Amino acid sequence: MTGEARPPGAGPEAVAGRRLRGYAEIAASSLILGTSSTLIQISTMPASLLLVLRMALGGLALGAVFLLTHGLEEVRRSGCVRRMVVLGFVVALETMLFFAAIRGAGVTVAVSLEYMAPVWVALLAPWALRTRRRASDMAAVAVAAGGMALLVLPVATAGEGAVSLPGMAAGLLAGLLFAAAMMLVSSMRDAGVRGSTLALFYCAATVILFTPLAVWQTAAGGYRFTWTDAWIVAVQGLVYTGLCLSLYTDGLRFIRVEHAGILGYLEPVTAPLWALLFIGEAPPWTTYAGGAVIVGAGIFVIVFGAREARAPTRSLT
Repeated sequence: MTGEARPPGAGPEAVAGRRLRGYAEIAASSLILGTSSTLIQISTMPASLLLVLRMALGGLALGAVFLLTHGLEEVRRSGCVRRMVVLGFVVALETMLFFAAIRGAGVTVAVSLEYMAPVWVALLAPWALRTRRRASDMAAVAVAAGGMALLVLPVATAGEGAVSLPGMAAGLLAGLLFAAAMMLVSSMRDAGVRGSTLALFYCAATVILFTPLAVWQTAAGGYRFTWTDAWIVAVQGLVYTGLCLSLYTDGLRFIRVEHAGILGYLEPVTAPLWALLFIGEAPPWTTYAGGAVIVGAGIFVIVFGAREARAPTRSLT
């Protein structure tokens, strides 16, 4: 496993085209996912129920695609069934820990800890995926992490709500599992498995793990279903899960996992802007400054990656 091996017979232009596709898929999905937290704030549904219904609806849509496009044969041919099952439960556990971090440490701290994932990827991917550690990747991650600090530190230090040690531990573990999921997907880049197929495994594992909690929280809270929640579930299931998770996972097959992590920062960068547009929450100036820094890091990795793809390279075996 090299993580960067060029497909046999693929010229520089073909490799560059695949990389641009990967960058476009990661960036587009991250931009759309930035609206997710705003819709969660609008919804009155218990978070666990919203997640289960979102994943169930997304799973139904992805399952139909899976069956109609010979997905079973795709999975058998890949030889990665066990790794795909592990990936599904890693993503499900990461989601559970992220929710626990939100409750124990607040949204800002939880998001900042989860989005330490690109830092973990930059540190661990050369060892886990046997790729070269590159100074350009480390520099871009450092810049993006600095931008993330501008986003979250002013809010995290404002004293809004209690921050518990278990909540922070849950956020830290969520970030590590997020990094593990990205590296697992990258390790299967040569197996010929589509992003939509891997996203189906996410959905199945999440529904299995979260359904008992969703039933308990819904029954205990006396929740009543609303039409607003109905359309939010539809958007979350079909757009965020069915479309965005498939795009993000598919994009990981074509670019360095370190670059994917940096572009993934577009999600927390744009979330405050969507909140301003939809529910009138005005972010501080540091949000715009941090966002500009992160976007700059993203542009750097795209430009550098495109040049790298056109340059002669050798497979690292």
